[in-house]
Amino acid sequence: MYLPLGSTAHKQGRVAGTNALGGEALFAGSLGTQAVKVFDLVAAGTGLRDENARKAGYDPVTAATIADDHKAYYPGSTPIRIRVTGDRRTGKLLGAQLLGSRGAEIAKRIDTYATAISYGASVADIAELDLSYTPPLGSPWDAVQVATTNWQREVMERR
Repeated sequence: MYLPLGSTAHKQGRVAGTNALGGEALFAGSLGTQAVKVFDLVAAGTGLRDENARKAGYDPVTAATIADDHKAYYPGSTPIRIRVTGDRRTGKLLGAQLLGSRGAEIAKRIDTYATAISYGASVADIAELDLSYTPPLGSPWDAVQVATTNWQREVMERR
């Protein structure tokens, strides 16, 4: 899929420069991780959505979740809409999309998913991550973990 991103161009430039000087660098590829701010909202995505996952030979399942950006009892919490895509057969995490307010750390959270995908994590692996917690900034189960736990529940219900 063609997706011209500055971060990808920088990485490819480093590979080209290293190789031009006699090195043997390889470009690791791109998940297409990106975030965009539109007024007071931030939308972000990484990895595969259903159509591209099917084309790549996966059996994708996507589950949608709404989770708070931090503990609701602490003032100013806002909802984050999260879609997680995983492979039904293997449980492998394939992609994620988030939409939330500017202060909801959307870019940080999409980077969590991108890192997990890069290292071949399963959807279930996300629940085991040791993520930071303090009531004004997050929850004991971060929104990324709430969404993957919901994915697991939905996959079990669809069987």
